[in-house]
Amino acid sequence: MACFCKTCKTDMFYQYRNSPTRQIAIVLHDGHRIVIRTNCKETDVPFYGLESLLCLDAESWKGSIIDAEFFYRKDLPSGRHPLKTGGLTEIAYSEDWSHVLIAGWKRKPRDPVYYRNYLWQMALVYGCMNSILHGGTAILVHCAVLETERGAVLLFGESGMGKSTAFKRWLRDGGKGRSDDMALLDFSRKDGVFVRRMPTWSACREGRNEWNYPSGEEIPLAEVLALGRSESGHDEIVPIQDAQYFAQCYRALFYWFIFVAEALPETMKERFAGRVRTMTEKLTGMFPARALLTALDGNLTVFLKEML
Repeated sequence: MACFCKTCKTDMFYQYRNSPTRQIAIVLHDGHRIVIRTNCKETDVPFYGLESLLCLDAESWKGSIIDAEFFYRKDLPSGRHPLKTGGLTEIAYSEDWSHVLIAGWKRKPRDPVYYRNYLWQMALVYGCMNSILHGGTAILVHCAVLETERGAVLLFGESGMGKSTAFKRWLRDGGKGRSDDMALLDFSRKDGVFVRRMPTWSACREGRNEWNYPSGEEIPLAEVLALGRSESGHDEIVPIQDAQYFAQCYRALFYWFIFVAEALPETMKERFAGRVRTMTEKLTGMFPARALLTALDGNLTVFLKEML
């Protein structure tokens, strides 16, 4: 077993990257795995970038369900169920609905770096969706993760509501964190919900691709707050209606899958939406319905330490 940290490149690491078939997996506590596999060249599907960011381990996953699999377009198997066809990428399910097939390279992308980051994030999203449909207990969530002594504080909010701004204020004031847009919530543990950091292609494009996101490293979930803008000029935490809190959480858990799930057959849509709703009910049942209303000034780190 080899770690994919930049400082730990072993012989197994070298052999793994140069083997005909490369596959990486995020292992969950219930034994399920989010697995991504490819026979494509490293230059076409940059697994090394994802492996490095997530510090994944190399191992043989024979017999595992493959949640997402990359192909060259000409090599896509027959009998597939198309989900989405775009200018650069085609998404389908295998004939037996067991795993997602991803193919691209219809034409050369204008920005290869952007496209490569987009590909592996798309594989994470589709892989996670397929994992959930097959009974998996982890979900990608749209949120900022503030790391405190008590554990992870998740900030949910619609795009433009201020997650990135709050996250930057948190870091500026001495707080810790590496996920400002996406995290993996693992519901498989009996002793609580745990958070794993996840990178996004936007973070990499902004120059944070040297950050480290060890996939096996998790943080206990300490608090979930909806996010809003303060009209008082200072930060405050206020109670909100249960329905509003539930809607914010549900949207955050569904966010990364809104466009990828719409092409599923109706029965699979209903199954997926039902599982997301169950996870949302569990999450909202753990915490009081509250919102963090943020201002632009003040020390957010000190404020949250005092309030939480």
